[in-house]
Amino acid sequence: MKRLLSYFTGSVSTDSKTFELAYLLFRLHLGISIAYGAGFFKMFTKIDENAAFEWSNVYFGTSQWFIDQVSDIGFTFPNPSFWAYVAIYGEFIGGILIAVGFLTRMAALQLAFQFFIISFVWYDNPEPLYGMYYQQLFFFCYLLITIAGSGRYSIDSWLRKRKIETWICDKV
Repeated sequence: MKRLLSYFTGSVSTDSKTFELAYLLFRLHLGISIAYGAGFFKMFTKIDENAAFEWSNVYFGTSQWFIDQVSDIGFTFPNPSFWAYVAIYGEFIGGILIAVGFLTRMAALQLAFQFFIISFVWYDNPEPLYGMYYQQLFFFCYLLITIAGSGRYSIDSWLRKRKIETWICDKV
């Protein structure tokens, strides 16, 4: 348990403050853009698609088109709604976790898997560099974060410095 927690809160260490600051900005942009750009609008669905996005015109939950899309890919066990919500929460909550650097590798691993499916399974003709290049770029970004971890400027790093993971594992 301790090794697993250590991996998910770990990071490749560098001595370059410039790199760590750039990596923080990379994580912030990637995390916030997926949380807001993809997860938020799938989590709060418009009641009237033709009307403006206002809180009086939305409900909490995913739309049927997204559940159908998940079903078409083949994610039907236990049911497509389950996998649609996993994808939505992965995008929204995972994006926020990546942005702040908490359980970063776990969130990035889920999103890397999700964007691998989008890029190389769902798309009919997944040609590198010009097919689903936008989704493939996201896949490789999340893969990089899965490998590199959270970086110096993150909640994970703060917890590591305070040996919180050791305390948590001792209590489990």
